[in-house]
Amino acid sequence: MSTPLGLLGSAATAVVLLVLLAGCAAHLTRPAALPGALRAHAVLPGRAVGPAARVVTVAECLLAAAGTAALLGRHRSGLTAVLAAAAALFACYALYTRHALATGRGGPCGCSRAEVPLSGWVTGRAWAFAALALLGLLVSAGPGTPPEGAAETAVVALVALTFATLLWMLPAAMTRPGAGTRSLPSGTSQPSERGTRSTPPARALRPVHLPDPVVPPRPGTAPVTGGRQPWTS
Repeated sequence: MSTPLGLLGSAATAVVLLVLLAGCAAHLTRPAALPGALRAHAVLPGRAVGPAARVVTVAECLLAAAGTAALLGRHRSGLTAVLAAAAALFACYALYTRHALATGRGGPCGCSRAEVPLSGWVTGRAWAFAALALLGLLVSAGPGTPPEGAAETAVVALVALTFATLLWMLPAAMTRPGAGTRSLPSGTSQPSERGTRSTPPARALRPVHLPDPVVPPRPGTAPVTGGRQPWTS
C-alpha cells in the first residue's frame, strides 16, 4: 500500500501531465491563439513571436508525452527530469505574465481555446502548476512509492482530474462578467427619477367651440349683427 505522501506526489504529477496535455491540445487545435496573444502583449519583438509560440507548443507536447511514458513505465529518473522541466516552464509562464501585467500590457491569455483575458489569476495558476511540479519532483526523487492496485490508481486519477479541471478553469471563472461596461467614477451619484424630465401626459381632447354659421340676410331686411336684432322705434 502506498504512503499518503506517495499518493499526493502521484496526484500532483498527474495534474501537471494533464495540464501539459490540455495546453498542447489547445495550441494545436487553435494555432493562431498563442501568437495573437503574444502580439497583443507586445513584450517580445515581432520576429520572435512565431518561434516563441512554436517552442512553447512543442515543449508542452514533448513534456506531456515523455511524462506519460515515464509514469506508465515507472521510470523515476525520466519522470524527475520531466517534472523539473515542467516546473521551469510554468515558472517562466508566471514571470512572463507578471511582467506583462506590471508594465500595463493586456490582451488574451493565449493559453487555451477560450478567450481568457490576462490577469493575476493566470499568474497565480502558473505558480500553482510550478509548485505541483516541484511537489511531484520531490516525491518521485524521494522514497515515495506510486499507487498500487486499481483502487489507489482510480483515486489518484479522480483527484488529479478534478484539481486539473478546477485550476485550468480558474482564470475564466474569476473573470468579471461586466468588465466591458463603463462605470461611473467614485463619488458620482446615480441619476434619480426626480431629477429627470418626464414626458408630459397626453392631454384629453377638448371640444372646440365653432363659430355660429353666418346666414345671409334676406332681401329687404337689415343684417343681423352680433346675434341681436337692430333697435327700431
